[in-house]
Amino acid sequence: MTDFKGNLGNYKILKTQDNTETIWSEYFDEACHNLSGAYEETLHNYINGCSIPDFLDQKSEVAVLDVGFGVGVGLKALIDQIQVSSNPTIKLHYYSIELDETLMLWSLKSTLPGLSLERKELELGSEKLVVYEGAWLKSSKLIEVQIYIGDGRLTLPLAFALNLIKPLDAIFQDAFSPRKNPTLWSVEWFQFLKTISSQSVQLSTYSSSVSIRKSLHIAGWIITQAMGFANKKSMTKAKLTGETSEELTLQMTRSPSLEIRDK
Repeated sequence: MTDFKGNLGNYKILKTQDNTETIWSEYFDEACHNLSGAYEETLHNYINGCSIPDFLDQKSEVAVLDVGFGVGVGLKALIDQIQVSSNPTIKLHYYSIELDETLMLWSLKSTLPGLSLERKELELGSEKLVVYEGAWLKSSKLIEVQIYIGDGRLTLPLAFALNLIKPLDAIFQDAFSPRKNPTLWSVEWFQFLKTISSQSVQLSTYSSSVSIRKSLHIAGWIITQAMGFANKKSMTKAKLTGETSEELTLQMTRSPSLEIRDK
């Protein structure tokens, strides 16, 4: 595969240590994944981080939001997980956001070549929503796919207003870093995610930043710390029930780092 140009500039294709690929974005000046392994990182941070195997085995329907479609590894990992699930009639609703339509199309072709999606334009008043829709079906196991194109801070509320999103069971908070893409890490963003989630939702992110944990905490999420992937010492998980540990609460209280707010 060759490097390519998208709507947001150039992308460089990188081979990671588990022999799967990610990309480096010129626009964000970052890679989408840890170079120790794009697929293995996805399994650690999001599939296991959000207890996806348990959800698939125990529920009849599961709704997942992948915050940043990127190279499509999150969806690829979900398809792999649903195939080995013991639940013969599981139905999964997969939602994602992607700022760069060209990148999304490249990722479908390279990571998910068997998946065919239809481009649609929906309207709510004067607002328009571009969505790619389709489904993966094997026997009676089904994944319904919706990928919203554009700024997720605009597209997701619009999709929610159009009743396209079921209450979320899992959130893969996998946006580019807070330093590069702060709007998808703010208190207001996490407050919105809370409003479209089920009470049993699990959110997981690679980030261990105190600022991110404060943003989640102020938005009403319960924070836990987990072991990070590869060279990262820790990561962050969040839910809407329980209590944040005294240790984490004390760490956040003592840290001079501030939460991220929308300007």
